Amino acid sequence: MTETTRCGECNEPLLSGATICRSCGWDQTTSLARPPRRSLRAVLAGGAWRLLVYGLILVLPVVGFLRLRATGPGPDLATTLRWMALGDGGRARELVTIHRAYEIATAAARFAVKEQQPPTLEGDWAGALAPYATMSVRGWIPLLFWGATTDTAPASVRTFYEIRADDGWGRPYRLAVRSLPRGEPWADDPEVASDLARGLQASLFRTATPDLDNGGEWMRLEVVSAGRDGRFSTADDLALVSYSPVGLTLRLTREPGQVQRQIEDAFVRGRHYFRVAGSRFDLIDARLLAEFRLEYLP
Repeated sequence: MTETTRCGECNEPLLSGATICRSCGWDQTTSLARPPRRSLRAVLAGGAWRLLVYGLILVLPVVGFLRLRATGPGPDLATTLRWMALGDGGRARELVTIHRAYEIATAAARFAVKEQQPPTLEGDWAGALAPYATMSVRGWIPLLFWGATTDTAPASVRTFYEIRADDGWGRPYRLAVRSLPRGEPWADDPEVASDLARGLQASLFRTATPDLDNGGEWMRLEVVSAGRDGRFSTADDLALVSYSPVGLTLRLTREPGQVQRQIEDAFVRGRHYFRVAGSRFDLIDARLLAEFRLEYLP
């Protein structure tokens, strides 16, 4: 049995020994001069894989740097590389959440000093507290008492210090404020006693206990985030509890320098006693990320 030769163009049978197809006119001898198409595997095997490798070498550092803008550096190189490749598992959002809650409490403390009353939480409470934000009072350089104007701060840094009604995940906080009138026996109050027993901080680096029995009226502010799952009253809720004085009692018998320091401590610094609950991080972690973004990123 003889094998039928077919046209390489139209696949019609060819006459024995014919080189030109009588159906489409294709000259079969031209196929000898046309090289066969190379498969993708052959192209890669022939050296194109180098382009892919070199491309990854150039692209991966850029992608990693962009990821690093959000996560910040880890405690070691292995952790940093893992965060750059896979993300930080929501750590940066959590740090923004607790830092912003702290800024809300600090602004509320300044509000209470100037307005001689606790802030109301009805309506646009974030807008009412915004003029008392850290960046509005002190400038935006972290841990310092002077700096450039708020508008010149990078957005990645501003997100830590602006007063917003939403947390790091973009979901609304729950706020509750409670007045503590002067002269009340707060040691017998279960909520206050629990807060004092767990301990409060007077600053990022110092613990202290507020003197609720002296110095006039106080307020207790609680700022709560629903956490990663977006549902309140679950195990991953994040909360910041703050105690701050309402108004400011000045003793005129003190020297002017002492009075000035007292005013600065109460208003400029936003004096309050606070506790962060539900987070495996603290405010120092959040400040480190904010300063990383400030110092190393545009």
